[in-house]
Amino acid sequence: MVNVKNLFGMAVMATALVACSSNDDLASNGHEGNQTGEAYASFRINLPTTNGTRAVDPKTGTEFDGGTAAEYEVKNGTILIFDNAGNFVTSAQLGTMNPWTDVKSDGVTTAAIATVQLKDVEVGGSYQALVLLNNDVDATTHKVTLPATKGVSYAEWSKDASKVSVDNYTKTDYIFMANAPKYTGATSEPTTLVKVNNICASREEAQAKAATTVYVERGLAKVTMQNYKTDGYTIADGTTYAGDKVVITDWKLDVTNKSTYPVHQTGGLLTAWDQIWGEGRFFDNTSSSFKRVYWGEDPNYSGDALQNLTACQTAFNMIKNSEVAGEAGMEHPQYCLENTFDLANMMQGQTTRVVFKAVYTPKALEGKTGDDLTFFKIGNNTAIWTKANLEKQIKTVALTAMGITTKAEQAKYSVNLEAGGENSIAKKAGQHLIKAENITYTGEGTSKVSETVVNTINEKLGLTAAVGISTYLHGEAYYIARIKHFNELTPWTAGTPYNGDNKAFLGRYGVLRNNWYDLSVNSISGLGYPEVPEVKPTVPDDENDQYINVEVKILDWAKRSQSIDL
Repeated sequence: MVNVKNLFGMAVMATALVACSSNDDLASNGHEGNQTGEAYASFRINLPTTNGTRAVDPKTGTEFDGGTAAEYEVKNGTILIFDNAGNFVTSAQLGTMNPWTDVKSDGVTTAAIATVQLKDVEVGGSYQALVLLNNDVDATTHKVTLPATKGVSYAEWSKDASKVSVDNYTKTDYIFMANAPKYTGATSEPTTLVKVNNICASREEAQAKAATTVYVERGLAKVTMQNYKTDGYTIADGTTYAGDKVVITDWKLDVTNKSTYPVHQTGGLLTAWDQIWGEGRFFDNTSSSFKRVYWGEDPNYSGDALQNLTACQTAFNMIKNSEVAGEAGMEHPQYCLENTFDLANMMQGQTTRVVFKAVYTPKALEGKTGDDLTFFKIGNNTAIWTKANLEKQIKTVALTAMGITTKAEQAKYSVNLEAGGENSIAKKAGQHLIKAENITYTGEGTSKVSETVVNTINEKLGLTAAVGISTYLHGEAYYIARIKHFNELTPWTAGTPYNGDNKAFLGRYGVLRNNWYDLSVNSISGLGYPEVPEVKPTVPDDENDQYINVEVKILDWAKRSQSIDL
């Protein structure tokens, strides 16, 4: 139904010239009056172009696009310094880094230089750097809480989801960015912290020495929807609903993650599958300067804690009918936290998806609007029923269940789908069961409608709590498409189980930070759901069950009459 194209390459290249200067010479430098532990560092930050800078990579399916200017705008920056053991040393503010200078070459739009003071570092010492951009919402509010004290381990801090204020982290007016992990080889973990080339005693010395290059990436994933067909979608011939018309009106991301790590995490992937970094789709093999990583871990990546609906509803944002609102077009993106998982958790209850809201017009109701366009389905029956036809069908079954055969007695009963007001079968979208209130008796005697009769009616109609009468209120129908990360790079054949085959299927579904998923609806093959469908936590994203659409017709008795002469 939906073609998903991954547009990698919203990465931000940050070139940091790390240096130091001070009017007071550092004691370790041998100059008089220095205060040991203070230095200055200059950071050159390069931001990407708005246009794609490279062709689609045939090995990874990646296309690079810088996105809009607002998506790489920088309000503030923070530098975190760690020692070689990965222990926190100090941090400093980079400020706005204005003014920015146009570059427009080699994938870079603008560049800026900021010089800041670093404390508790030694001139000539060996350190590692982490850059955070747009971390400060205001003077007291931050998207990510920085390490509280010296000595805090980067490995522990960066993989602590509690350090992230999700409400602030997901703000899109200034998108959070941090170091991108760098691919280092098939048998080693990618690296995120960047070795600082030089810690110097003066601004002039730092500016004269080689720069430290840092590549940063956005902390959010981006999803866009291509414009729909202007005249809607017509169900193709040869199908159950051939000729019916579908007009998509809105779309919304669903099953989006409620948690994330401060920084892109890859630790543990090599342990879980020791061949991951030898498989080409997981990293950029086309760059000679910086090989990006195309997979990662989120806080609910593995384990068996999300195999039930309640747990999934706790871990992920799940929308209702009224929340499906979003325009198509590249200028109307939606953003979310990354959501990745191992093969054991590539389940429908954990996978970010798109919900489409549409107006579905059956051929028989062409030209109808409002209540007149409301239609119904009965259980697993694929037929579309109008209100009048459905009431007639229910009455037929009800009379049979009550054993009423005379026309006079039958005339005393009628079906009312509007019983119950706004929550009735006729007025509320979704699944319904027949209730006693739906069978009206107008006779003078006693109604034969009972709980047993109602249960029999539902049974004979094939209705259950899970699959009842589906009400498509005003013709509204909902469609879903789970977002594929690697998409065509991980082809799947119907009926094939995953069976832990990481090489074939890992990353087939999911959304990763700094990745742009551009979706387009090519065709619609059938009727959607009457409401946003509930997720299925134990069902794989690619269902292995095979379904067929069967129409069974019960023939009339072949009645053969004869007269007999005895």
